[in-house]
Amino acid sequence: MYLKSLTIATIVFLLAACGSKMMLFSQADADRGAVKFPGLTVSSLNTGKLNYETHCQTCHGLISPKAKTEQAWRIMVPKMVTMANKKSPMMAIDSAKQASILQYVVTMSTAPAK
Repeated sequence: MYLKSLTIATIVFLLAACGSKMMLFSQADADRGAVKFPGLTVSSLNTGKLNYETHCQTCHGLISPKAKTEQAWRIMVPKMVTMANKKSPMMAIDSAKQASILQYVVTMSTAPAK
């Protein structure tokens, strides 16, 4: 009985932990971003967020996309990618991942308050 309760509690905890990092994007988010990044979709925003969380937090804490302007992100992301790739060539961020990160942070930097 104790083991079953512990297993259920562990599963609930893991699902809650995973869910707390998930951000549900709306079609409005994708439409707003598509003005600057034609073809942007909800799925590509999710990919960008995943790449941002996976690669950027390995060197430093994550910051909200709203913390910087579009112009700041357009300067910062390429610089950070260059630094990260020098620091860890085995986990290099390729141009597709860099683009997805930039699309995510730029799009969400202008998201309306919820």
